[in-house]
Amino acid sequence: MSQARSAPVSEVQARRLMADYAAAIDALELSKWPTFFTDPCLYRITTRQNEERNMPLSIMLCDNQAMLYDRVEAIEKANIFEPHYYRHILSDTRILATTGEGIRAETSFMCVRTMLDGRMALFAAGVYRDEIVLCNESCRFKSRSVVLDSSQVDTLIAIPL
Repeated sequence: MSQARSAPVSEVQARRLMADYAAAIDALELSKWPTFFTDPCLYRITTRQNEERNMPLSIMLCDNQAMLYDRVEAIEKANIFEPHYYRHILSDTRILATTGEGIRAETSFMCVRTMLDGRMALFAAGVYRDEIVLCNESCRFKSRSVVLDSSQVDTLIAIPL
C-alpha cells in the first residue's frame, strides 16, 4: 500500500498529472489508469444534479486501486461495446486549496467520443474535483470526482472519464 507523503504539491505537478491522465485515456493506455491514483483512493462519477442535492448516488464508484484494475480488466476482457476513442479537452486547472497533505483542484472538461466509422459526439462535459498528493515522489489522485453536467448518461461508460 502506497502512502501519501507530507510535502507540497506544486501547481505545475498538478497540471501535469491532469494532462498525463487525459492523454493515457485518449491513447487507450488503460492499464496506466490505476497508476494515477493512491491506494486507497476514491474515483467516482456522478451528476451535477446529485452533487448539488448532496445525494451520494454515483454512476461509478471505486475506492481502491484493485477496483480500478478490475475495471480495466473488465474493459479489456469482459465488456462488449462498440470500439471508440475519447478526446479530452481540459480547461486550466484551478487550485482551490493547498494543505500540508496536498492540494484540492478543479478542472473543467469536455470529452468527445469518436466511433470507428468516424461519427463524433460530445460524450460528456463537466468538472473534475480532485485531491492531489505526493506519493512515492510522484503526484497522484487521492480522490477524483467526475461531476457530469448532464443527468443523461450513456448506459455504458466503458472507458473511464
